[in-house]
Amino acid sequence: MSDDDARIVARTERGSFETTIGMRGHRLVADEPLALGGTDLGPTPSELVAAALAACTTITLRMYADRKAWPLEAVEVGVGRRIEVGAGGSRAAPRYLRTLKLTGPLDESQIARLLQIADRCPVHRQLTGGTEVTTELMG
Repeated sequence: MSDDDARIVARTERGSFETTIGMRGHRLVADEPLALGGTDLGPTPSELVAAALAACTTITLRMYADRKAWPLEAVEVGVGRRIEVGAGGSRAAPRYLRTLKLTGPLDESQIARLLQIADRCPVHRQLTGGTEVTTELMG
């Protein structure tokens, strides 16, 4: 694993889907379920993307409410992922359903604004903004 703070590095060894992921001194494990030949030692990469959306949304809403001194006591975000299969088995881009539970004595205008702010979380913007990925071989 690289200790480079700006990079996330994932590594998988031969014969296993178990993947160690390192970033900023933190370690995660990703894997595939038993039914897909994995050992189910961690979430799938797709689950990690959905988890990033949920976590980013909660953090974004918490930061905004705190800055406004609004009485937001807790935020809970659920994310479901669905892949549409078209004619001939072609797969469309995944669709995410994000559900929010806002706890606290918020008025209707605060709730409406928090719903708008949810769409401004950085992960939401990356998923909906046509993010570019370039691939290069490492030396």
